Amino acid sequence: MGRRNEYQNLIAFHPGIYVEELIEETNLSQAELAQRLGITEQTISRLIDGDEPINQDLARRLADFSGISLQTWLNLQAKYDDKVAEIEAKQKKDNF
Repeated sequence: MGRRNEYQNLIAFHPGIYVEELIEETNLSQAELAQRLGITEQTISRLIDGDEPINQDLARRLADFSGISLQTWLNLQAKYDDKVAEIEAKQKKDNF
């Protein structure tokens, strides 16, 4: 799906953007963060690229590492999903 989905004045930012910021703030590599979270490098890469959703387990791992609440991570994903659905519905409507 991608990190940023945009249509007309609607924009959806994947929560992977915030994971990338977390990596920059902690001066870790993707591999180091993956190891600390107990997930694969591929999962981190897909998350940052916007191709991996944040599920309950990943949100818990991110919360434990970052101090940002589990609910915040889940809310970021939910807001992204809602906005993508809104964009897709608008595109579909506009194409008729």
